[in-house]
Amino acid sequence: MAHNPKLNVYIISLKPKKQDENKTFRDFLKEKYAKNSDMSDKALMKYLFTSFINGVGQDEFHKDDKSKKVIGIDDGNMLPMTLYSDTWMIDGVIEGGKYGILREYQDTEKKEGKTEIKPNYAVLDKYYILLNPILNDKYAVLLTQSYTEESIQGPINEFIRELLGGCDNYFKVDVEPFVPKRLKEKYEKSAAIRMFSFTSPLPLSESLRKKVTEAAQEFEVEVRIRPVNQKLPIYSEGTREIMQEVSKMTLDQQPLGEGKGRIYTADEQGRNANYDISKDIQSIRPTIYLSDEGITSDEKTGLPDFKAIQEYCHKLLKEIKVERNINQDIYEF
Repeated sequence: MAHNPKLNVYIISLKPKKQDENKTFRDFLKEKYAKNSDMSDKALMKYLFTSFINGVGQDEFHKDDKSKKVIGIDDGNMLPMTLYSDTWMIDGVIEGGKYGILREYQDTEKKEGKTEIKPNYAVLDKYYILLNPILNDKYAVLLTQSYTEESIQGPINEFIRELLGGCDNYFKVDVEPFVPKRLKEKYEKSAAIRMFSFTSPLPLSESLRKKVTEAAQEFEVEVRIRPVNQKLPIYSEGTREIMQEVSKMTLDQQPLGEGKGRIYTADEQGRNANYDISKDIQSIRPTIYLSDEGITSDEKTGLPDFKAIQEYCHKLLKEIKVERNINQDIYEF
């Protein structure tokens, strides 16, 4: 479970500075790369692909100082980065990991003989990535594979905003998480709510305030509510009513709902997750565990089957675009 591969899906949206303009990704790429208005889609995608390769880092890593992580182009032994001009898609395996911490490594079969990993060295993992800007529309799809305990999503999102930025007529793109409806429904059938929690700051009573000498003048109170006999379905009306009623409860005349609330869930495999209760329960975005989708990992190396991930993501991409484009008069090819 510690290194279980999972998939992150994002919808990237252009933000033209003139909101009344119906700008597409083709318009954006032409403004960024084209030397003339007649440049073909294939030429535009080739420029984008070159910028992608150089930006991720071929000879040098792309560093994210905030997360202390790097990303770079993999040596190509897994899945080399590839441009599919006809379908406006880029995909392949990159590498990345954390740096900036003095660590040590050694053979697990030999206690002696530790070797130092200096802070400027990164410990790298392999990650699949797919980017598909829809040239006839103002959105792109980004699929990034990560692991339950390791991710390079921070530097990837920073890089994507740089890659799809730099034009005078556009603000920075929005990068929003997305889960296809089919996978939400699958999660709905297999998961349930195991607990609600509400956390509220409360001022000290007058009697306690006189006894407390520290500067702090309030406590934080957490209330947890668990179903005893069986877990609650995620999207049932009863669940919504319970949330609403509990949020109205008061403690020291303060409604719990005015604090921070979270919903805690568990799926059939016993994997737990939690979500901000202030968001609509319908907006819960379950984690896409690739093992649940039939993707296996090598027992010796722990590396997932990247070819299988690629095939899965190509199919999922078509599903995402159909769902995203529903009721819209959009023709991609």
